[in-house]
Amino acid sequence: VQAPLGSAAKSFLRGDANRDGKLNVTDPIVILRYLIQGVLMTCEDPADVDDSGRLDITDPIRLLDYLFRDGVAPAQPFPQAGEDSTEDGLEGCGAG
Repeated sequence: VQAPLGSAAKSFLRGDANRDGKLNVTDPIVILRYLIQGVLMTCEDPADVDDSGRLDITDPIRLLDYLFRDGVAPAQPFPQAGEDSTEDGLEGCGAG
């Protein structure tokens, strides 16, 4: 799945944790590095795959399940990039 690059600053594709415009195995790895090693992400919202308002182990698991086992797709905005319609305490993408 690929998102158009050059979208509005607040726009993101749910699941695209490394913000390269596509979903692949690199994205759950980025989320796991954040959770386990504390590697910072400039934009947390895409990593919140289930849109629960928090980042936890369920996010990379759900993304891997979607990518490799035809599991449940990431929450909106997906499969097109867009803005987050839910309020949470996560770092937004280009807030402001």
